[in-house]
Amino acid sequence: MTLHDLGLCALIASLVLSGCNAISGIDDLTFQGVGGSGGGGAAPGAGGDGSGGDASGGGGDASGGGDASGSGGDASGSGGNASGSGGNASGSGGNASGGGNASGGGGGECDGSPCPVPRGVELVDQTFTVLRGSPGAGTPVMDVCPDGQVTLGYRGALAPLAESFVIGRIQAQCGYLELTGAGPYAITTTPGDVTPVRGDYGDELWEIMCPENEVVVGFGGRAGSFVDFFSIGCAPLLVTGEPGDLRVEFGPLSFPGGAGGDGGKPFPDTVCDGAQVPNAVQTVIATVVSAFGMGCATASLTY
Repeated sequence: MTLHDLGLCALIASLVLSGCNAISGIDDLTFQGVGGSGGGGAAPGAGGDGSGGDASGGGGDASGGGDASGSGGDASGSGGNASGSGGNASGSGGNASGGGNASGGGGGECDGSPCPVPRGVELVDQTFTVLRGSPGAGTPVMDVCPDGQVTLGYRGALAPLAESFVIGRIQAQCGYLELTGAGPYAITTTPGDVTPVRGDYGDELWEIMCPENEVVVGFGGRAGSFVDFFSIGCAPLLVTGEPGDLRVEFGPLSFPGGAGGDGGKPFPDTVCDGAQVPNAVQTVIATVVSAFGMGCATASLTY
């Protein structure tokens, strides 16, 4: 039996905010009808088996922004505007190009000065999730998305096994993160590179991609000697907080589906540590995919 684009129900118990420039924690994800929460992260090659392991995650939603500043007023304020007496295009009171205004992006004051304006998003602090499946039954491989890209989805092929199927081949679709807007801000995604195909067997093609401007936040499925079924959860990345205290968080979860057979045992939903997003693929290959995990990094605003 082959399962494609499985309908998955989402249950989010709570959204917990983390520190500045970090992604908040998500409790209780459901990628495959199996809830999971907790801490997690192991070095490459370490991990779980077909029946166990824990998971952790990140989430939350909000919107960022800020308003204009400047002692004389802002671009739209009554205290002074582009043509008003309180401040003008060249005045010191606050103007259309000043450090805290409608187009400056930062908004507000920090310790008496205009707050810093974020310029982009970078990935820092690499970690790894546990491996699901049989991590000791094959050759471990690590593939990292290049140039600061994150994971937007996966594709591959199914391999027949007895009367069912397993994940025979897999690769990640990577993509770029771009910070847009001038406060409030948005983070958009653009497809980029792909990681190498791992696994040597399978002809029935499958593809699971996150919706536009969303990133992978974790995976679920079933496994035994091999990875039998594979599914993912996705979410947008949001910038929230007050000027001077902006952070990146997950928005609402979505579940684009899964692929594979009906063998193996369910394993807990597996996500990056609460402040991180996937940017790498861990696999263990014994002709087909024996085990799977993710490499993760923290999405941080740059100034």
